[in-house]
Amino acid sequence: MYSRVFRRFLLVSGQLPSKYETVVKSQGFFSPLLQTPGGNSGRTFFTGLRHCNSQLTPDKDAKAQKRIDEWILNPDNEKQWKVLQLEVDVHRQNGNPVPEVLKPRHWLELTLLDSRNKRRKYLEFLFGIEKKKEHGMEKKRLAKEEREKYLAKERDPSLPPVYLDYCLGRNSPFLRFFDSTINQLGNWRLMKAMMYGQKIVMDCGYEHEMTRTEARNCARQMMLTWAANREHLDPFDLHFCNLNVDGDLHSNFLAFIPTMYDDDFPMNVTSKSYLDLFDKKQLVYLTPDTNVELREFSYDDIYIIGALVDKLSGRPLSMAKAKREGLRMAKLPIDRYLHFGGGGNKCLTLNQMISILLDINASNDWEYALRHVPQRKLFHNRQQHLQNRVNKFIKHSAEQASVFSSGPPQDFSLKSRKKFRVN
Repeated sequence: MYSRVFRRFLLVSGQLPSKYETVVKSQGFFSPLLQTPGGNSGRTFFTGLRHCNSQLTPDKDAKAQKRIDEWILNPDNEKQWKVLQLEVDVHRQNGNPVPEVLKPRHWLELTLLDSRNKRRKYLEFLFGIEKKKEHGMEKKRLAKEEREKYLAKERDPSLPPVYLDYCLGRNSPFLRFFDSTINQLGNWRLMKAMMYGQKIVMDCGYEHEMTRTEARNCARQMMLTWAANREHLDPFDLHFCNLNVDGDLHSNFLAFIPTMYDDDFPMNVTSKSYLDLFDKKQLVYLTPDTNVELREFSYDDIYIIGALVDKLSGRPLSMAKAKREGLRMAKLPIDRYLHFGGGGNKCLTLNQMISILLDINASNDWEYALRHVPQRKLFHNRQQHLQNRVNKFIKHSAEQASVFSSGPPQDFSLKSRKKFRVN
C-alpha cells in the first residue's frame, strides 16, 4: 500500500507548478539526487535520480555482441573466431558437457580465455548451470501435476467440504506474505531513506585496478550490499558513484539487478563523482590503511566505502585516493575490540562493511556491530581450529597404535627383510 501511495506522490509531484517545486527543493527535505535539475523541466523527482538513461545502457548480451563484432574486424581475430567455433562443435560432437545455447556474453568470455583447458572448464560450468535450471523447471512441473491430481481427486462424502480444510493452500489462521510484498516494504524503506536517511557513498572508481574476476566479485558484493541495506529496519541512503557505464563492473552489476534503471526502483546510480554531489567537508573516506580510528559514528558526515576487490597486491589504493582528493580518513576500530589470529586477513567485504555501519548507526555499540566480522579470522577461533586438528591427529595415532599392539609382534630382523627382496 505504501509503495503505491508513494509512487502516486511522485507522479503528482511532476505535475506541480514550478513555484511549488521550488519551495519543496528549497526546504532540503529530499536527497540531492531526487531533486529535479532545472526548475522548469517538468520532470518528476525520480527522474532526477538517474544520471544514466536506461535506454542508453543496453543489456549485457548486446554489449558483448558489439565487442565481438568489433573484435572480428581484425583478420587474425576472425580466424581465431572460426577456430573457437570449431572447437566448441568438436566438444559437443565428442559428448563433452557443452550447453545447448551459448549467449553472446558466453562467447565473449571464451574469446578472453587464453587456454583450451580454461575454455573446457568454462563450458562445463555453463553446462552445469543449464542443467540446474532444467532440473528446477522439471521439479516445478512435477509439483504442479501432483497438486492438480490432489485437487482433482474425488473426496469422501463423509468428510467436511473442501472449503473447510485447514492446510497449505486452503484455509489458514495466518496471513501469507509473498516475496513481492516484502520487496515492496523494503523499497518503501529505501524511498523514505532517500528523503531523511543517512547518506553513504559506494566509490566504484577502482575498475581499472581489478581483474575481470575481481570486477565480477565486486559487482556481486555491491548487489549484496544493496540487499543488506534494504533488509535493515533503518537503511542508509546509498549512492553508487563513479560507475563507468561502459565497463565490466557496470555490466555485471546490471546483470545482478536488471531493474536498477526502472523509474520506480529506489536506487542511486551515477557516473558522477561524490565531490560533485556532496559537500567536501562532510566526506570521510573509510580505509583500513589509515591510523585514525572511527570512535563515534557521526550523523553529519557522509562516509565513503571503496568498491574494491584486490586479493593479491594489497596496495593502499583507497588511502592514496583520499589523500589526492584531500578528504578525511578513518578506519573501523577492529583492533580495539577484536583479536585477530596470526595470518588473519583484516579486509572485509562490502556487504560486511555496510552491515557494520548499519548496526553502529542503530545501536551505537561497536561490540555488537562488529559481530559481522567472520569468526574464522579471530584468534580464539583459529586457536580452537588448531586444537581440533591436534586432537584429531592424537586420536588417529592412538587408533593406529592400538591396531599394531593388538596384532602379532613384528619381526624386523635382517632375515625377515631379505625374503621380500627380488633377485
